[in-house]
Amino acid sequence: MKACYMDESGHCGKTFNPDQPVEVLVGVLTDFYSLFKTQREQEGIIKKLNDLNVPVGELKASQMYRGRGSWHGVDFKKRYEVMEHILQWSADRKCKFIVSPIDSNKFFDRKKGGCKISQALHFPYEAGAFNTILAVQRMNRGEGSNKGKTVMVFDEQSDHDGRILQLLDSDLTFTDGYTGYEFKPKSKTNPPRLEEIVDVPFFSKSHLSKAIQLADLAAFVVNKYLLLTIYGQTEKFEGELALITKWYSIIGNQRISHTHVNPKASDELTSFYHEVRPQSWSSKNWIV
Repeated sequence: MKACYMDESGHCGKTFNPDQPVEVLVGVLTDFYSLFKTQREQEGIIKKLNDLNVPVGELKASQMYRGRGSWHGVDFKKRYEVMEHILQWSADRKCKFIVSPIDSNKFFDRKKGGCKISQALHFPYEAGAFNTILAVQRMNRGEGSNKGKTVMVFDEQSDHDGRILQLLDSDLTFTDGYTGYEFKPKSKTNPPRLEEIVDVPFFSKSHLSKAIQLADLAAFVVNKYLLLTIYGQTEKFEGELALITKWYSIIGNQRISHTHVNPKASDELTSFYHEVRPQSWSSKNWIV
């Protein structure tokens, strides 16, 4: 069995916010055999930081990167070294990343124009969250002996959690093209449409889950990369883009196949996800 822990970066809320033009959802996928060792090792990283007089209880990426909160006063070289170490450590642990960026302006434009998919998904956060669930289903379908069964754990988002549960409890026939589900009318043993997803998603506070904190770090890096390369954000210091690109490449080397995030299909749902991606970004090519 597997577990997928998810967090976001660039949360725009319920209306378009030009200061948050892209919302990035990232899932960290690991098997249960590796999960507990991964958790222990990440706790060890936090303990080492505390021993160095950095009183960190949560590896919050935005604070780490900007030197805020518990990271205030810590030299930037040490902060960036820690971030890179954690990303490289996730590669050593063979964690997999599921990355779903949603261009907020494109999403709300389609919703305003009457797009049924965007209306069903409500907001960019929920579109990205649902994308990660569908990607897990596509990737793990057909694996025997429960090897692909996955528990989904989200960082708590009080404005969205309930609607995600409602969506998963609704008629999911509109996902068939994306997931490749084939319903056989004469069969009495048709599996559930999301048979690889265990029960319903769970929701946890990020400071209680080290794996969600890893998802937060990856989402922050992807969001920052897209802002610098696609959305016209200027570097805050010389060499920032090169640094972020290096980290972004580490994540890219661990991502699941692009065919699960953006399948080749002509159904309405799959087309929708292709249409709301950031301009010039490709889950296949990765580097902009």
